[in-house]
Amino acid sequence: MTALTVRKQNGAFVLDSGAGPRASLRTTGWTWRCGEIRTDAGLWTVAPTDRRRIGVTAQTEHGVAVRLDPRRSHVPGPGGVTRWAPGRGGGELVRDGNRLAVLLSRRAGGPIRVDVTGEWADVELVALTACFALMSRRRRRTMIMMMAISSAGRGPIG
Repeated sequence: MTALTVRKQNGAFVLDSGAGPRASLRTTGWTWRCGEIRTDAGLWTVAPTDRRRIGVTAQTEHGVAVRLDPRRSHVPGPGGVTRWAPGRGGGELVRDGNRLAVLLSRRAGGPIRVDVTGEWADVELVALTACFALMSRRRRRTMIMMMAISSAGRGPIG
């Protein structure tokens, strides 16, 4: 098993793989509706595929490279069916006995742990797409709670 860490650095989330090159995730808005992933292989646009932000894709102008969705996921490389299981504090991607688990920090902006078991093609892209998916869902929940709290404080006038 390999443990990777994603840390916030200069406005981006940087994946530190230890000895290898770095990859980064940068959001293009404060709502986490869209972002960019940059690796040595190129630049991908990452965005949710639905209102509830359960599904996420990372794509270039040539097509989708990664699709994470509990019903139908796709990641680069050979292999069988890929299963994506997002949760509240993390998520797990499984294919052919290989596992990529993402554990979010309890505090926003804290380090994210990515445990990689087995072989994954474009592991940086897949890991950062999973991080975006989980952090986008977290941001959505936070915004919903903020709206509920702000509207609950307004009582009847008069």
